[in-house]
Amino acid sequence: MKRNLSISRVFSGIATGVILSMATAGAIVAHGVSQADSRRQELADARRVMTDEMTPSGTPLINQASIDLAAKVFGIQIPKGVRGPYFDQKLEDRGLTLRRGLASDPVVLIGREAFSSWGMLGSTLAHEIEIHCRQNFLAIHLQNLAGFDGTGVAEREAYRYELLNADRFGLAQYDRELIRSTMSYFYPEQENNLARRFVPVRAWLDRLSASGGKVRSF
Repeated sequence: MKRNLSISRVFSGIATGVILSMATAGAIVAHGVSQADSRRQELADARRVMTDEMTPSGTPLINQASIDLAAKVFGIQIPKGVRGPYFDQKLEDRGLTLRRGLASDPVVLIGREAFSSWGMLGSTLAHEIEIHCRQNFLAIHLQNLAGFDGTGVAEREAYRYELLNADRFGLAQYDRELIRSTMSYFYPEQENNLARRFVPVRAWLDRLSASGGKVRSF
C-alpha cells in the first residue's frame, strides 16, 4: 500500500512539473510575442518614409551583391551576432533563419525565390532579419515541446510583418496575395484554448493509468 502511494506521489509530482513547464513556456512566448509586436510597429512607423525613387529599377540579379544592396536601400539593420544574410543557391524557400544550437548565433540564408523583385527581396530580408533574428528561439522550442504551436506563431508573426510593410517595399498585389496565401496554407490559425494545450499531458496520464503505474515506450 505504501509502495503504491509512493509511486502515485512520484508521478503526481512529474505531472505537476510538466504542467508548470508548459505554463512557463507559454508565459515566455507570450512575453516575447508582445515585445516583438511593439518592435514591429516601431520599425513599420519609422520606415514608411522609404520612397519608390530609392528602389533600384528592374529585377535584381540573383547574387550576393543584390542582397547587400536591398538591405542598404530598405534600411535593414543587421543585429549584432547575426551571420549573413548569405545567398544560398540550393535553398528552395525565399529565406531561412537557423541556429546550429540554441545558444549559437543565427544564420540568415536567402534563396533564389526571393529575387522575383526588389520589393520581394527586401520583404524577405525583413522577414528573416527584423523578425526571426529577434525572436526567442529557446521560447519557441519550449513551446513546441510543450505541445504549443511555437513555430506557427513565430512564422505568422513574420508573414504579418511583411504584409504590414508591403507599402514600404512596394510589393505588387500578386506578391501580397502570395505572402498571405503562404501563411494561410502552411501556418493556419489554430485554436488556442487551455484544454487543447494540455492534450499531451492528458494523453501521458492516460497511458500511465492504463499501464498500472508503469511508463512504457511505444
